[in-house]
Amino acid sequence: DQPVATTVLAIIGKFTASASFSTSYVYSAELFPTVVRQTGVGLCSMSARVAGIIAPLIRLLDQYHRAIPMAIFGSAPVVGGLLCVLLPETRGTDLAD
Repeated sequence: DQPVATTVLAIIGKFTASASFSTSYVYSAELFPTVVRQTGVGLCSMSARVAGIIAPLIRLLDQYHRAIPMAIFGSAPVVGGLLCVLLPETRGTDLAD
């Protein structure tokens, strides 16, 4: 319907995906202690690459039902956010308003 809007959103999506991929290296290097830093960065890199391979395939699931890809892409960040509550830095603390 609107090719300009679709192109702009696609470019923004590609930019943010690239930014989040490179940010994972910086964040994971700061997150893990020195002893396991190489293993942690490698694990984060592998997870990002596997997710990048699987993401286009999830789009193919809409042939079974239109809501399946939206449910997967929508629930993954929510589950990740909920799992952050279990981290030692956030466990047992009140959430900010």
